[in-house]
This record gives sequence, structure tokens and C-alpha cells, in this order.
Amino acid sequence: MGITESVIEDIKSRIDLAELISSYGIQVKHAGGSAKACCPFHHEKTPSFNINSAKGFYHCFGCGESGDAIKFVQKQEGLTFVEAVKKLAEQCGVKIEETEDPNAGQRKRLYALMAELAAFYRRCLLQAKEGELARNYLKDRALDGSVAEDWGIGYAPNGVANILRWAEKYKYTPEELEAAGVIKAPSRPGDSGYHRFAGRLMFPVRDKQGRVVAFSGRQLIAQKNSGKYVNSPETLIFKKSNVLFGFDRASRAIGKDSHCEVIVCEGQIDCIRLHSSGFANAVAGQGTAFTDEHVRMLKRVASQAVLVYDDDAAGHKATIRSAGMFRALLEKGESIISFQCRVERAKERDPASIDAVARVSKAVLATIAACSSAVLRASMVGEASKLLGLPSAALTEELEVVRKKASLAAPRRQSTDAVVPQDEDIDLPISDLDSEVPIPAAAEAAEVAPPPPREMAFMQFLMANERDKTLDGMIGDFRMEASSGEDAFAAFAASLAGQERALLDAVLVEVGKTQSSTLSATDIMQDFVRSFWEAHLKQVRGTLPAVGDSEANKERMKITMDLKRLRQARWAVVKDMIRDFMRERQSRP
Repeated sequence: MGITESVIEDIKSRIDLAELISSYGIQVKHAGGSAKACCPFHHEKTPSFNINSAKGFYHCFGCGESGDAIKFVQKQEGLTFVEAVKKLAEQCGVKIEETEDPNAGQRKRLYALMAELAAFYRRCLLQAKEGELARNYLKDRALDGSVAEDWGIGYAPNGVANILRWAEKYKYTPEELEAAGVIKAPSRPGDSGYHRFAGRLMFPVRDKQGRVVAFSGRQLIAQKNSGKYVNSPETLIFKKSNVLFGFDRASRAIGKDSHCEVIVCEGQIDCIRLHSSGFANAVAGQGTAFTDEHVRMLKRVASQAVLVYDDDAAGHKATIRSAGMFRALLEKGESIISFQCRVERAKERDPASIDAVARVSKAVLATIAACSSAVLRASMVGEASKLLGLPSAALTEELEVVRKKASLAAPRRQSTDAVVPQDEDIDLPISDLDSEVPIPAAAEAAEVAPPPPREMAFMQFLMANERDKTLDGMIGDFRMEASSGEDAFAAFAASLAGQERALLDAVLVEVGKTQSSTLSATDIMQDFVRSFWEAHLKQVRGTLPAVGDSEANKERMKITMDLKRLRQARWAVVKDMIRDFMRERQSRP
């Protein structure tokens, strides 16, 4: 089915944006027709998050986050566009007409079956005599009592007869149990079938809405021909690539974390322990499996990730692969480059040999190539150069070869339809600065990455205020003016093709939407300039050598002082600082 623009607008018109944001525990201060708050998407002490309920739009002048009610719910809860629309529609009483879904009835039955089955497994843990082994296991692991209750941990009784009797009592058929991935129904006369999770400790796996969609069963008695964990197979309501254990709980905690950080661990018990210890931003995959869709789920709510996997071969491989997907470096703990160099060298009989160094450097460069930030790539190359004893220039040259091969092999992005199929996990790019931009069919093969949200917001602001005379002098300091009377913008737009033109079109679409704030255009412009230079200085500081280098320490201290002045000084002082920055950059070789 599809969600039309008229339905979306009806939903947004009924939502009080300030009230919605307040419902997530964010303190909102009203001032006239608008409101302010400390931004929920980055750490700040002075409110720079502006909310205009009348126009249904928010914007943060600190980090550049912008959007409407739907975008806010997406970011806060890690939902897709469709999921957020459904949630808001239910809250404000808008009915979304659904076309007939041949599987709708079966889905509804499966959701109900899984919820009741989770309750049954829970009762078996608490009451069944054979559940004593599971109870003792939980007690030994300090996972009993309120922790087990909170996570719905249960026990699956042995044999298939018990589960079939339960199904008969609750009016479920063996075929439905099999469709849920719980049993294998008898295939011939005399065959009793089997219970997939028999005799195991049971962990309910929930989707983003908190519905039980699968189970993970842990072995309590070691068996040679059976794995330690058995997970549900994929069903009509469960796709491994769309589900992370604990995500329904962690999504809000991630958004409230000062660094928007997520902890990704390997299993359910690790995840539960982290939550019980105060780390409510932890999630887990099914074993070491981690997919691109998992990354997209986390990207909606998190800006960085800590990977916590077992220190074995499988854990090493999963850590490196997942880090490549996140394309993020961690401020604490061992860097991914140091970790990978250590792991790859451990595989070699003679790590110092030419062949071994070549193999290790090839693996490390593949990880660096996955990073989208040029500054971070340079930092990672510098670290790899020291660890491998190779010239950074040689690694940089080889890195460009790797990146070029990867870009040629990368599939072209698909365009996004204006109407979204109801059951597909896809984002509709409406008021969404982070969404992928539709690419025209005639787009060129070369990939052009969309600018970050802050840059997109700045372009939209400039275009929306291109005729504002109060900005003339200020903008003149930072842009080139056309020397003739021709329409410079039209000429520039005409010079673009393919993806570059699509990106410009995306900016123009957003310009057509209301840009609202209690601040003047001049104040907004100043905030943008401050934030850009602040981000630049932080990047420069991040590339400095490690602590211990006296010159680097002096430069680091100077940048820290400059950052403080950028945030607090009057605009006249900031302008002088920026001119000094520019002169310093131009004087460098």
C-alpha cells in the first residue's frame, strides 16, 4: 500500500511539535510562537534547538539537524519513515487506509502466537520442574530475578508434545507453530516432529516496535551435534537483517547519550549485562552476523559505535567487518587500525617477511578505504604507517588504487518513489536531510556523496535568503560574486549533470519549505560560520600526533583555546579569527 502526501500533511497538521518533543523527556522552553531546547542530537548546555510548532519544523544551529515531527520520531526511535508515520497516525487519530494484504491475517496471528509463546516459556522457567537447570544457570550468571523478568527470559520444555498441547489449548495449529519457526511438524505417519528449542534457555527477540518476532535458545547441556545457540529461522514477521536484540530499548538511550553512541556486542547475555550495568545503549546481532541494514538502523539514531566482540577468531573477523561498515573511529579503546594490524600479524608465521607485510597492509587498506572522511583516512594511514613500518606516501598511493577499484565496483543508487510501499523498510525523502537523494536515470556512473546535514542546511539557508540585503556584506566574505550581469546561479546549475544536479535539486526542494526561527538571518549566518570553523578545528586537532610531542601539544592547546573563543567571542572578534585562520592556511606549503 502507499501513504499519500495528503495523509502525511494531515498527520503533521494535528501534531504539536513542541509537545511531541517534550514527550521524549526533553525540556522545552516556550517563547512567543516558538520554543527552544537543548538539542537531543548532540551535547550542549546552551539551547540552540529551535522549534516552531505553528509551522511544524525544528532546526538546531549547533549541529545542523532539521526536520519535522516524522523525522524527529525516526531519529529518536530508529524507525523507518513508514513506521514513524504509522506511530504518529495512531497517536493523533488519523486512519491510514490499507489495501488488502493477503498475508495480513497470518502476520497478526504470528505476532499473537509469539507473544503468548514467550509468556508460556516464561511460566515454564518459573514453574516447571525440569526448568530447575535453567533457573540455576541464570542464578550462577546473576541473570535471575528482576533481570530475567524484565527481559522475559524463559525455558522451552523438552519434547514436542508439551508445545503441541499448549498450542491446542490456545487454538493454534501445528502448521502455525511451524510457520513461526518453533517446531518441525510430523512429515509422515509415526513421526512426532520436533521442538526446535527443546530444553533450552529462551531469549525473546523483539522488533523495533517491541513485538516478539523470534527466539534465541541457549544450550544448557552440551551436545556434540547441536550448537550453543539456536535462533529462529526467518519467517513472515522476522528478518535477521532487520532486527537487533535490545534495539527497541536502546534506541531512545542512544539518542539521549551525549555522543549518540551505541555499543554493539555479540550475544543476548552480553547485551542484557550491559543494560543491567547502566549501559542502556547496547544492542546485539544474532551471533556475529551484522548487515548493512543493521548499520542503517543504527545510523538513524547513533553517530558512533563501540564494538564489543569476543576475543577469538570469529570475534576478530566480526569486529573488523562491522567497523568497516560503521566507518567511524572511537575516541576510547584500541583503534580499529591497531586492532586489525595486531590480528592480521597474529595470522602470519613470519610477520616481518615481505609477503606477510603485503598481506597485512592489503587488509588494513581495505578497512581504511571504507571510511568516508578524508581527514580520518589520512589519520588512519598515518597510524598504519607507524605500525607497519611503511612510508605513509606509499600507503596513500596504494589506498587510492583500492578506493578507485571499490568505486568502480559499487552499484549505482536506485531512485526513490514518491509513494512508499507500506511493508517495505524504506525512507521517503521528505524533510529528511540525511536521506539518499533520488538519482536521475541518466546519472553518470561516478558516485557523488551527499553533503553532511549541516552543509545541506547551510545551502538551503543561503538559497532561501539570497535576496536578504543584511547578509550581503557577510556572505561577500565567503563567496565569489558574479563579475557580469548574467544569472550566475542558472549558469552554475546548467553546468551540473547526473548526481551533482540531483543533489542541487534536493537542496532546492527543501528551500521551498519554510525556514523558521526566532533568530535573525544574520544571527543564523553567524552560527553556521562558527559551527563550520569549529568542526574544521576539531578535525585538525584530531590529526595531530599522539600526546608526548611537545609541538603537537602546543598546537593542541592553541586549538582548544581557539574553539572556546569561537563559541563565546563577539562576531567582530570571530571575523578576525577567521581571517587569521585563512592566512595561516594560505601560508602553508
